[in-house]
Amino acid sequence: MRKIKAAAYCRVSTDKEEQEGSYETQVAYYTDLIGSSDDMELVGIYGDKGRSGLHKSGRPGLQKLMEDCRAGKIERIYTKSISRFARNMAECAEMIQELRKRRITIIFEKEGLNSGDTRSALILNIFSAIAQEESHSISQHSIRAHEQYALQGKPYGTIAYGFRSAGDHQWVICEEEARRVRRAFRMAAEGKWYQEIIRALNRMEEDGCTWNQKRLKRMLTNVVYKGDYYTNATICIVPGKQVRNRGFRDRIYITEHHEPIVPPRLFDDVQEVIERGILVTYSQRTLGDEEFLKGVMENVSYEV
Repeated sequence: MRKIKAAAYCRVSTDKEEQEGSYETQVAYYTDLIGSSDDMELVGIYGDKGRSGLHKSGRPGLQKLMEDCRAGKIERIYTKSISRFARNMAECAEMIQELRKRRITIIFEKEGLNSGDTRSALILNIFSAIAQEESHSISQHSIRAHEQYALQGKPYGTIAYGFRSAGDHQWVICEEEARRVRRAFRMAAEGKWYQEIIRALNRMEEDGCTWNQKRLKRMLTNVVYKGDYYTNATICIVPGKQVRNRGFRDRIYITEHHEPIVPPRLFDDVQEVIERGILVTYSQRTLGDEEFLKGVMENVSYEV
């Protein structure tokens, strides 16, 4: 008797310890379900561990599953629920439609739905919409939680170059990277132009990392280097896409969040250097710019 070529798709959205068992349990369950069946042949268990379900492009396991379906290797797919398979309604409906055209069915066990049953089509669309709304709700809850932590002086977000996590939302200085930061600020305070600073930083790199003007300017204007933190520089207003926060959401300024890499006075002086356009090119400098730079270096002792 010919056996149905079956596979399963498993996913958990984070790598948190409490979810470790969830992923492994899914894999073991479907391995046994399909492998012990008399009318099914196990093609494979596909999965994405610690991956968001918002977009399929960020889930290599799902992409591999779809590739094997297109190659004719799979006839039936098992998955725990619609939200495990996809949280984006449009992508979920698109994948289900493509698989139905290829006569490949998906079994959503939690909802008790089979995509091969035409009577389930409407229900699947409704559940897909619910899954997407659930994802949005979780995202909004996460945003509110992050804002509450920020108000307590415990911000979330990417840890800036030059620092490492010390746990409990605290940062410590990474000296290997911090020496590059100090060098850049010192040279900026001296009035060295961007290309000079970039060349100096690239000479200091040992791991192939390269600097450019955009990255350098972003570093020189980031308040984290004087010990402060400014939340929500970028935000997600379109699912899965980060944009610069131009008044869309409140920003919270946290002073003295961590040990500074450069003295606050040096940081502030460098901001004026940048605003004056001094770092762009020598030819555009004025006598006032030269006097300002002289005052910066004479009146302030920078231990960097």
